[in-house]
Amino acid sequence: MYCPNCKALMLHNGTKIVNNVHLSSAGKMLVLSIRKQKYLCPECKKTATAKFKDTNYHDHFSNAVKAKLVRDLSLSRPMCEIAVDSFTSSNTIVRSLESVENNFKVNRNWLPSHLSLDDFKSGKRFSSSGMSMCLINATNHRIIDIIPERNNKFLRNYFIQYSHKARLSVMIITVDLYAPYRSLIKELFPNAFIIADKFHVVTQAYTAMNKIRIRVMKEYGAGSHEYRALKRFWKLLLKNQDDVDYHRYYPRINSKYAELSDSEVLGRLFDMSSELKTAYEYYQLFLQMYRKNSCQLLTLLTDTSSWNLPPEMRQALKTIKKHKSEIENSFVLPRLTNGPIEGINNHIKVIKRIAYGYNNFKHFRLRILLSLKNNVIFLLHLKQKNY
Repeated sequence: MYCPNCKALMLHNGTKIVNNVHLSSAGKMLVLSIRKQKYLCPECKKTATAKFKDTNYHDHFSNAVKAKLVRDLSLSRPMCEIAVDSFTSSNTIVRSLESVENNFKVNRNWLPSHLSLDDFKSGKRFSSSGMSMCLINATNHRIIDIIPERNNKFLRNYFIQYSHKARLSVMIITVDLYAPYRSLIKELFPNAFIIADKFHVVTQAYTAMNKIRIRVMKEYGAGSHEYRALKRFWKLLLKNQDDVDYHRYYPRINSKYAELSDSEVLGRLFDMSSELKTAYEYYQLFLQMYRKNSCQLLTLLTDTSSWNLPPEMRQALKTIKKHKSEIENSFVLPRLTNGPIEGINNHIKVIKRIAYGYNNFKHFRLRILLSLKNNVIFLLHLKQKNY
């Protein structure tokens, strides 16, 4: 061995026993006691020890243990549980998590042509509004980044860090109905057109339909036959008309066990309120619009002269008219929705819940990026397959 300082040939200088932690065996901690050769430089008197292949210098954990810790961090498991299973401390787990940070640096010179963004509840520790932002590639559903704040000022400062060329390359952005996003998208992504997410649009009519049903229930009063019927068959009122059963008859407890089909039950519910019937017809037309991706039905729905809607549904109509062009865009590309990002948000909630919350946003972001599909993890799996 040659001296790293003066390049002279070093002499043997005894041995040193070093303990290295390796992967556990049969559920028990495995520690290797290794006798390492010590060296002394005759010229500059510098000392050194022999290197061990599977362990970094001045490290007591093997690289296999570190790799397993990172792999465990990609699962929905709390850090304290990982520490117990691997016979390490929580601080070691945190260091393992921080060691992968460089792998998740965002490329500021690239953005996908189809972008999807949505907010999720992260808590007041990271954001003044308690909401953070998730950014994904709408085509392959790979996560790009997690943004701590969703307010316009923070988002502008974040996206302005991307090159002008990268922002010009974005052609389509799928987003919910949150109004402040619109002005920001037009400013920072001039070539992009917006698609209003189908789920959030349908939710407007769905919620309005439920509110009308509850209002009619309260008008009849608790304990009445109408109140019980409207409460019992709430799912039937929200069901798509194409899925309503017209041929099978069942004894209905609310109608003295008379055998009625689903369509007959709906008829009896509509006899209780004309407003409910009008709202139901509007709601069903709304569902048909998305099933057929029909601009003609959208025009019919937004024509106020054709409808005498209850106040709750009029509010939904107002929202639909406001985002009419964005809804039409969704008919052109019906496969681009915020469905995948909503699934990611559910997974993020699980990560947050099992950890009982996070104090450090950097750790929270890394756990999310490790556990979800992204370009870094995809490349790592590809390398493993090639081997």
